[in-house]
Amino acid sequence: MKIGTASAAKGERGTGLLKVGELSLHSDVFIPVIIVHGKEEGPTFWINGAVHGDEINGSLAMYEVAWELNPKKLKGTLICTPIANTMAYHWRQTFNPLDHLDLDRQFPGDPEGVFSQRVAYQLFREVKEKANYLINFHTHATSYSAVPYVVFKSVPDAKLQVNHETEKVARIFGVLANCRVDIGTARGEQPSGPLFGGLDVNCMLNGIPAFMAEMGGGGRFERENIEVAKKGIKNVMKYLKMIPGEPEAAHEQYIFRSRKFLYSNRAGLAIMAVKPGDILNPGEKIAHIMDFFSELEVLRAKERSYILGARVNPVIHTGERVALLGLDWE
Repeated sequence: MKIGTASAAKGERGTGLLKVGELSLHSDVFIPVIIVHGKEEGPTFWINGAVHGDEINGSLAMYEVAWELNPKKLKGTLICTPIANTMAYHWRQTFNPLDHLDLDRQFPGDPEGVFSQRVAYQLFREVKEKANYLINFHTHATSYSAVPYVVFKSVPDAKLQVNHETEKVARIFGVLANCRVDIGTARGEQPSGPLFGGLDVNCMLNGIPAFMAEMGGGGRFERENIEVAKKGIKNVMKYLKMIPGEPEAAHEQYIFRSRKFLYSNRAGLAIMAVKPGDILNPGEKIAHIMDFFSELEVLRAKERSYILGARVNPVIHTGERVALLGLDWE
């Protein structure tokens, strides 16, 4: 198994770098790669992290899992790309500062496009060739906290079997909060553009079950959420028979049919009345916006809502996100 300069024979672990571009003074830009190549045959499970540069809980989780595994006892291959967006990671921000694009809207990429499109192309070329399953790890942005949750998408142009397997594996990951998103009709989703450019969506279009795992807040390591991510990775590996044992089933799971961002209409300071994991009835207070003279706005739930994520940095401008709400759940 070889990716860039990383290679591993059966029963070995290998590390290396996948070149994805160059900077003006001829310094190369790389994505780090870890390969744990099992001694026995089995599936290739790819885990990707930091497609947004400040989302790093999943990156540490995959690093720890990769070095805890014994490749001589592993069936199949685990591939980890812990930092997909290395330029954004260097600058501790969500998007690539060279072109200000969202890397997770650029797949399958373009070998003749702008920098982020070329990164997406180089990464996805390897994923498409080698992966049988994929998890794309995310967190909320640095200004927010969140419960761990997964997002599995219903992709109209993907095979029905791939859609079904994606949901099955996402739920086996084993967290309480699970979001089912039909990208053909999605409402309340990210404002940065259509969802068809996501890594997970393009995997599914190519027959690879894939989902997103949102593991808390960005810009920091949260040990509790790192442990949730590690358990989820191992649950999927157990399901795929890569390691022994049965997945640890979640005691309870919510399946959200839709989710919605709540935005501030005024600017000032957001004072939260809720925390991630709270369940609100219509009319209950989520936050109020104030300045140093008066209260400016009170934001309330319009329907029964589950708080997936909430703001922790109080300084807020008009139109910024206050919370992410899970809605209409079973």
